Amino acid sequence: MRTIGIGGVRLRRRHRTTIADPAAAKAPDLIGRDFTATEVNTKYVGDITYLSIGGGKFCYLATVIDLSRWSSTDLEAVAMAINNRPRKVLGWRTPAEVFEEQLRSLQQPGVATTG
Repeated sequence: MRTIGIGGVRLRRRHRTTIADPAAAKAPDLIGRDFTATEVNTKYVGDITYLSIGGGKFCYLATVIDLSRWSSTDLEAVAMAINNRPRKVLGWRTPAEVFEEQLRSLQQPGVATTG
């Protein structure tokens, strides 16, 4: 982003959530700033941030990213696994179920439709 002159926008004052110990050892850069990978599951990066959820409370979000580029076959397999796993136990719905619910809501009496 820096090389093309763009940056994020902060709408609120920045909150300081961590105060680093100046005497602590710095974490080593294990990937040497090389953000490429030739194979899946060989190089990961991650980050932690927090999101305001109102009332002065925050929810922490941790991400882990595989740096390899996946093939379309890999992506299809992941999508199939996500959509076919037993989400009902946790009360989750697949994207297809959400879409079907929206379609059903359009067919209820009192809901205006076109066409």
